[in-house]
Amino acid sequence: MRATLAGLSLGLIAGFGASPLIADEVWDSTFGPVAWEATIGEVAVLRLDVPESGEVVRMYVEGLGADVMGGRGAYRGVWISDQGDRACAVQVIGPDGVKSAYWGQFSISFVAPEFPSDWAGVFGNCLDRPETPVAALAIFAE
Repeated sequence: MRATLAGLSLGLIAGFGASPLIADEVWDSTFGPVAWEATIGEVAVLRLDVPESGEVVRMYVEGLGADVMGGRGAYRGVWISDQGDRACAVQVIGPDGVKSAYWGQFSISFVAPEFPSDWAGVFGNCLDRPETPVAALAIFAE
């Protein structure tokens, strides 16, 4: 994913498919639109749709599901993609049953503790140290 993400430009909100439009929280990230897709216990599932490749990346953010009403800070998690440039040696399975050999780790930090908030962080492939930067701006209706 590092090569895939590193080569992409800013995504536009117009790239959203049907499901991200109904999300409660949406961000415009460095790599494309991100939407809060689901909450599984305390794990928030964020979906990144990469416009140029059609790649779908799910970010499993541990603890964010418990911080829906505020108190947000820094989080770590695992991302899983449906495709990519480099497969890992083993597949992983997300808490929602998504399974793939295209995955890695990430960390993100929210700029503000309340909704809506921008965030920034880093991604990495497989067990590599996360080093690919990402930033996301909150989008909300006025």
